[in-house]
Amino acid sequence: MRRPEPRLGVVLLALLPLALAGCASTPAPSQATGSAVAQRSINAAQGLLDQGDAEAALAEASAAVRADPRNALAYLARSQALEALGRGEEAARDLQRAFALAPKSGPVLNAYGAWLCRNGRAEEAMQRFVEALADEAYARPAQAMANAGSCAASAGWVERAELNFRAALTLAPNDAQSLVGMAKLEHDRGDHLRARAFLQRREALAPLTAPELVLAIAIEEAAGDARAAERYRKQLSGLGGGPGPGSS
Repeated sequence: MRRPEPRLGVVLLALLPLALAGCASTPAPSQATGSAVAQRSINAAQGLLDQGDAEAALAEASAAVRADPRNALAYLARSQALEALGRGEEAARDLQRAFALAPKSGPVLNAYGAWLCRNGRAEEAMQRFVEALADEAYARPAQAMANAGSCAASAGWVERAELNFRAALTLAPNDAQSLVGMAKLEHDRGDHLRARAFLQRREALAPLTAPELVLAIAIEEAAGDARAAERYRKQLSGLGGGPGPGSS
């Protein structure tokens, strides 16, 4: 049974002017930021995670925790590395420690909201995203809005999902998560041309991932463009993702 949609999407939109104002100015130092030594290790851990080296990221994040045991962002970085390594219980403990240390930190609240949503607690997750946007020092409010959109979509709250994805794209027009989210929403409602447009904007940023290619194939097949669907199917096959939907 579909759950009723909360009104938190409206709250997120109400916070959009504040988020835009925060983006236009230099963020104030976050209370969660610790010593310079810890911060260097945190930055290194984040860079290594972006490169897909979770083991090295864990080593850097652990060094940050040792350098500054009261630094919430150090625990957050270690939580993300542990999550990438499939060590979910340890990751959850570090995330909860980060939240206990900095319950008003935008990055921590955003990550906590994403964790809550992954664990079936969508209503709580949406509240954490709202709280993340209230942190004027948070440098990436579009990420919280995009995560709110994804969480709402996973809960079946389509209107809230669209509001949040569009709010994220107002802040960051090239936000890949929101572009894909909107492509899925438009495809699900049967507007395949709009879905294609959003996914083409995503594709202009970087090569599509395997799940995005599966979506692209479905969109093109629904739009009646067999040639485009086959092109995406070949790309998917090149990634080792199989022939994709619609093939024999």
